[in-house]
Amino acid sequence: MRRRRTFLFSGRFLPTLPTLVRTRVAICCSFFIQGVVFATWCARIPDVRDRLGLNEAQLGTLLLAIPVGQLVSMAPNGLLVARLGSRRMLILAGFLYPCVLLFLGVAPNVWALGGGLLAAGFAANLSNTAANTQGVQLEHYYRRSIIALFHGMWSLAGLAAVALALALAPLGVPTWAHFALVAAGACALLSFSGGALMPFDRASASAPEADGGRGRSPWRLTPYLFWIGISSLGCMACEGAIYDWSGVYFRDVLGVSPAHQSLGYFAYLCAMVSCRFVADRAVNRFGAARVLYGCGACIAGGLALAVASSLCGALAAMAGSVVGFALVGCGTSAVVPIGCGLAGKAPGVPTGIAIAEVSTIGFFGFLAAPPLIGYVAHATSLRHAFALMAAIGLLVLLATWRLRLGRPKA
Repeated sequence: MRRRRTFLFSGRFLPTLPTLVRTRVAICCSFFIQGVVFATWCARIPDVRDRLGLNEAQLGTLLLAIPVGQLVSMAPNGLLVARLGSRRMLILAGFLYPCVLLFLGVAPNVWALGGGLLAAGFAANLSNTAANTQGVQLEHYYRRSIIALFHGMWSLAGLAAVALALALAPLGVPTWAHFALVAAGACALLSFSGGALMPFDRASASAPEADGGRGRSPWRLTPYLFWIGISSLGCMACEGAIYDWSGVYFRDVLGVSPAHQSLGYFAYLCAMVSCRFVADRAVNRFGAARVLYGCGACIAGGLALAVASSLCGALAAMAGSVVGFALVGCGTSAVVPIGCGLAGKAPGVPTGIAIAEVSTIGFFGFLAAPPLIGYVAHATSLRHAFALMAAIGLLVLLATWRLRLGRPKA
């Protein structure tokens, strides 16, 4: 690895640790910043709604701004990372994302808030693409899977942000002050850790020059990348279903009390966070294909269990659905990290662009699944909609089978 330039307070960031360990911790910090900023915004959405006097329709429309910003920015962000380097873009996005959060806390009207949310989607996607590129590049030096740990830090940051929001709520801290506190902490953390990021992206067979200088476009969606993207699509569709519909499922289908309607989501989140911290060990021991098969089985089987148990008595239905949602959390924990790791090693495509292509396919599932569930539930029932999501979860198994265990040689 090349020698790093001094960046702000990076000289004081874990100076006694080996270089690779410092880089690994720095990438963890970048994922943590992403997770804590996003979860902080989610925790204060009701307060922002009340401050601007938004109704449900206006709020629902505004909340689409972040995923739309992420979706439309995937192609340019992939090019930015490929052309300018993941370290430079990760530092830029690492400062931009918290600053956008600060703006969201003081946005004076609906139009300003919508523009801020679009900018947040752009910054979030740029940070995600650059951070995953850094993780894939670092795996070359470790020669084993380590990327799931980084995604686990994103999930852990969400729990930390929710805990902070709960602690500040009784104190009556205004939204702008809460956002300013988080933004200041995120920028301070990046000021120390940013200099420990990998200073360059490895030149390999995935570089554009690998086509022999014939000017071939780096945007080549190979069958290998396509099936990785389909695997991510099946995973993220089910993930979006749990995020947006788990509480409604427990309340309307299982008939639980409002005090217990979040049990399924809580079980899902705990399982996902826990499994992400052991996913790398599983990949290194059993291989990426076997872990993906297990993840697909957990996703489809967990949703099927939740649907089947809803036909039982009240207590059995709630217990079975909690276990089912926990299984879904186990399954969704590793698919996207493994997909990013495999995509980053795809020959003939720059790492940042390959990750952006796979992320784009997967994100369509995350964006389309919640409204699809609503349409199916309106036409039939929410139970049938979740049964459909169990079938969509089988895409992970299908895509893994189509990959034929073929890990590309770098």
